Amino acid sequence: MANQVKNYEALLERLWTDEKLKNDFIANPKITFAEMGVHISDDIKLEIHEDNLELKNLVLPLKSELQGSHVAESTSGFQAVIQRAWQDETFKSQLLQNPKVTIEKVIGTNLSDTLRVCVYEDTQTVKHLVVPINPANEELNELDLMVVAGGIISHPIGLFEA
Repeated sequence: MANQVKNYEALLERLWTDEKLKNDFIANPKITFAEMGVHISDDIKLEIHEDNLELKNLVLPLKSELQGSHVAESTSGFQAVIQRAWQDETFKSQLLQNPKVTIEKVIGTNLSDTLRVCVYEDTQTVKHLVVPINPANEELNELDLMVVAGGIISHPIGLFEA
């Protein structure tokens, strides 16, 4: 692949239109990133999770990677969940063990019975990336709407230049 990808949004556009590329990316993201001109340190393991109509994957980033960013300034949507997880280890444990129920308590509403929610925690050596549903092809579920309304980070921290 000769074209470099400068941001995660551009990568998603390509993944949404090229099923083979998406499957290759999910199977071996470092090789796909390298072919796109993005080097990922050998010290970092990438885990890719794909959303579908019944599954929403969310990532709890490292607090140190977001210091000074807009997440620390705003507590709407999933950002409020992130902030609380950073401040309260018991809450964070509940979020990681039973994300759907925990998020429902925070937002004060029930999510669809058919929706499963998984939350992954980034570490210094493991980064989780989510391939969301292409919004042009599908209706957004309640959790997708909350993430969009909350302005959640739409790119993986530290993998792309700003």
